[in-house]
Amino acid sequence: MANKDYYSVLGVGKEASEDEIKSAYRRLAKKYHPDLNKTPEAAEKFKEINEAYSVLGDPKKRANYDQFGLAEGNPFQGGSGGFEEFFGGGGGFSDIFSDIFSAFGGRGGGNVREKGADINIAINLSFEEAANGVEKNITIGKLEKCSACQGSGAKNGKEFTICPECNGTGRVRYQQNTLFGTTIREAGCPKCNATGKIVKEKCPECSGKGYQKVNKTIKVKFPAGIDNGQTLRMRGEGNAPTRNGVNGDLNIKISVAPHKILVRKGDDLYMDLYLPFTTLLLGGKIEIPLINDKYTLSIPELTASGTVMRIKGKGIKHLNKEGYGDILVTIKSEAPKSLDKDTKQKLQSLANDIGDGSYIKYNNYLKKMK
Repeated sequence: MANKDYYSVLGVGKEASEDEIKSAYRRLAKKYHPDLNKTPEAAEKFKEINEAYSVLGDPKKRANYDQFGLAEGNPFQGGSGGFEEFFGGGGGFSDIFSDIFSAFGGRGGGNVREKGADINIAINLSFEEAANGVEKNITIGKLEKCSACQGSGAKNGKEFTICPECNGTGRVRYQQNTLFGTTIREAGCPKCNATGKIVKEKCPECSGKGYQKVNKTIKVKFPAGIDNGQTLRMRGEGNAPTRNGVNGDLNIKISVAPHKILVRKGDDLYMDLYLPFTTLLLGGKIEIPLINDKYTLSIPELTASGTVMRIKGKGIKHLNKEGYGDILVTIKSEAPKSLDKDTKQKLQSLANDIGDGSYIKYNNYLKKMK
């Protein structure tokens, strides 16, 4: 599983957004679903697609896969399940590939580059903020490269020497004699912790770590149409790496407060509108809520309870594209809570005037009961 290129399986690039990955998965899953595709290879292809999406569709697994080639775990660490243990503790996943490249005169040394840890937070948005989009300043605690030493860990960024063990590359090579002959293995330099530098005097600002814990305020733009449960990823806004490399990502889990009347389903909005039964009989006008305004809905006379009225283009904006969903209003009849004697007599007189013959569905029911 670790050697598979899940991005290629789904046919997307490594910079693909979560929506692009989800869209590619849906398209391929529909194409190769065994119930729809009866070719011999469809079942295996469908399994492979699901495996790829189970990793790329999960922000934590995807970050780990991007960094290490695994959905979970760190292949550069020993212990249960790591590649070092699986291959006899010889130096890990990267060393296996280093052996191959070294044997064929491939890439040379170079400082190890790692990705900093992601930061995962949750934020609450109002219904209107999610629907309209909003910018917020969010303060997070994170690791950042020390500005005083530029991440070197050395005082003024200069008080260090080139590691004599690896000549500043951060990598060392080992020659091994095996049953298959002599092989060359490359690994991170233990003397300088794969940095290529030996610190002579530590930076007083970060105590020689090369990074600091800071509180940083980030301006976050939440796009119009973002929904409850979605995650907004801000690349490079996570923690700095402890060595050379790139920052992790900031993953923001969205929680949207419900509207007091409207219910969101996708980009459409739904509501049940209870009206006096007389309004359904005689017709009328009633104001209903929009996201930022109100709309006057006309009720035709003799409207049946359960009728659904659609208001085009007044729903939620489609996320990251043009257009809006609709509002669907289900009209429901409400009877009065109580009737006095005089009102009952008037209603009975009205019922007699109308007659049972005016009710088509009721009469059809009576005929079927005979």
